[in-house]
Amino acid sequence: MAMRMDRKTFDMLLWIGLICWGFCGQKALGVESEKSLIHTSYPAYRFEAAEQWGLAGSGNIGNAKWDQKKWHLDFSENAAWLALRIPDFVLLGQVEKIHVRARGSAKGHPVHLFLRTHFMTFHKVIGEFAGTGEQDLVTDGPPGSGWQWFGGENDGKIHGPLRLAEIRVEGNGIQDHCDLEMIGISVDTACPPQKRCVLTASVKSVAEKPCFSAQIRALDDSPLSGKLVWTFRMWDGNVLDRGEKKITVPPKAKLLEVLTPVPQAPAGMKFIESEFALDIPEQEAPPALACWLAPHEPHGDARLEPDSPFGMGLYLCRYGGDAAGLAEMEKAAQLARDAGVKWSREDFSWSRIEPQKGKFNWTYHDNLVACAKRNGITVYGIVGSWASWTKPYSPEGIEEYAAFLKELVRHYGDDVRQWEIWNEPNIFFWQGPKEMYADLLIQSYAAIKEVDPDTEVLGLSTAGIDYKYIRQMLEKETPFDILTIHPYRKVLKDREFIEDLKKVSDLVKYSDEERRPVWLTEMGWSTNSPHNVLSQDFTPVTLRTQAELIARTYLCSIVSGVEPRTFWYDFRDDGYDPIYFEHCIGIMTRDFRPKPAYYAYSTLAKVLKGKPVWYPIETKSDTFAYGFKSEESGGEVIALWNSDREVKLSWPISVERVTCVNTVGESKVLIAQKGKIELELKKGAPLYLLLP
Repeated sequence: MAMRMDRKTFDMLLWIGLICWGFCGQKALGVESEKSLIHTSYPAYRFEAAEQWGLAGSGNIGNAKWDQKKWHLDFSENAAWLALRIPDFVLLGQVEKIHVRARGSAKGHPVHLFLRTHFMTFHKVIGEFAGTGEQDLVTDGPPGSGWQWFGGENDGKIHGPLRLAEIRVEGNGIQDHCDLEMIGISVDTACPPQKRCVLTASVKSVAEKPCFSAQIRALDDSPLSGKLVWTFRMWDGNVLDRGEKKITVPPKAKLLEVLTPVPQAPAGMKFIESEFALDIPEQEAPPALACWLAPHEPHGDARLEPDSPFGMGLYLCRYGGDAAGLAEMEKAAQLARDAGVKWSREDFSWSRIEPQKGKFNWTYHDNLVACAKRNGITVYGIVGSWASWTKPYSPEGIEEYAAFLKELVRHYGDDVRQWEIWNEPNIFFWQGPKEMYADLLIQSYAAIKEVDPDTEVLGLSTAGIDYKYIRQMLEKETPFDILTIHPYRKVLKDREFIEDLKKVSDLVKYSDEERRPVWLTEMGWSTNSPHNVLSQDFTPVTLRTQAELIARTYLCSIVSGVEPRTFWYDFRDDGYDPIYFEHCIGIMTRDFRPKPAYYAYSTLAKVLKGKPVWYPIETKSDTFAYGFKSEESGGEVIALWNSDREVKLSWPISVERVTCVNTVGESKVLIAQKGKIELELKKGAPLYLLLP
């Protein structure tokens, strides 16, 4: 029976619900109880050029402009809104209040604030700049009264650190001009007293010499004194040097940077790791690591090799279509080629290609496919969004989606032979009824095969290995040629991972027991530094650990026997924030500096190049050992690793000498003694023996 309630009762229940949501979200993310928190304020932004603010708007923005804190707003041509946007950086601590300060008047034009938490956006109207002097618009941080949300999980909870996205001034139907001087944005924040310090690290060039950089910030109203301690290590864990320095961290999150020169690398060394630790009374900041790498030696070529398992989420589709964007796209493709990448997963935006029904613009994606092809990279396409003009999650929308796929298959022909139908429809990326995805896949499969029966359809694309969802789709007899999965996990347990791949492969076998290939179209780990209060979806790993994980991920997927193509997510960091995990999940930094994982991928692709045949080697222990060889050419590679512990091995060998290559490509020649060589396997780090 339906029950009605008056507006007052509804508002009261909604407010209670929002409070509970906020409390539950914070508890789940590990926020300390209110009594144990300290409270402080810090300037988050000063509207300086280095912060890279940019102007955006909707409608005819006339002569609106942004110039060094001066914001001229032109609503005379009926612009719907004007906004200032900024690259993503997380706000420290638990955000309690946000202050936006400006001088000038924009009376009658409401000010909207947008904050992001992972894929979800919070939005609130925070007032107006209606006075003449300096004004301070203040709001409580989300969730809470007045905040709305959309996108991603769409549940009103905090999913990791908040990031400022946009300050928007609404036109509100008033045709006028306004001028504002933007002064700054400050944040009132809270955190546990032992977590006031945030430590990050990187490598940078100073006077053309490489240096390790430690960056320290403190959420405190007073300076904090102590010392910074560092250790330099080689890949094998041996210590090159140690040092320390007395420091005083300034208050209110002001940055303190400490530079230390990278020590001289011994001949043949490709890797030096620096671990920084803070020794400040009553502080518990996790250590921060940075890695120096010797110049990379390219080994890739421009030959297309669609049988190769070495894919990568290059996402060339994320680069601009202007000259600068296309140049960056080419640079990314060349760096991928140099590391042995042979496949890329690319989004084909329906709205971009078909901005109006029946009118197509192929230029951008034609450039993308050509860029990949001339660098020896085979593209497969994914269509994971609706056109702006269609009706999403409706029979009409599905029919038009399938018609668009026909145009894609006709246009790209032999250049793109695989098409993936949506991304992670088992979670929030699919906002319609779950069973409707089956309709989309059935009609998409039929449309593609009608144009070209040999073009392959990639289906399901599940977040994780969602056995329940896969079974539901199989029960609906959804057709697909290749199963795609995103088997992310916090910890890689190699045997369990291999068995998971075999299990899901068995699940999607055809009725005649013929196997369908299983492709891992996303998987990865992030190298971000932890936030000082809030947890994030990905548990951070060190740069060294990410390198070990990428090598083992590809090795495990190959030897699982599921005919994989594996696509690490992703190639290049999505931004510059060292704390937000999405900005640190690549194997190259945002400024195209390789991480150790790039070297690990490149090393594995190089040693296994031209050796498609693999076989297990019995070790009578928990050590993994697989041989790789070619049936045509000579040579053999033995990959050895132990994911759980360090191991010393006396490995039998039939030749006098063998080249031993570690995870990041450092090599040495080992001489056999009485038919054996002595090996030390570091926990989680593969070794490769190259036999003639």
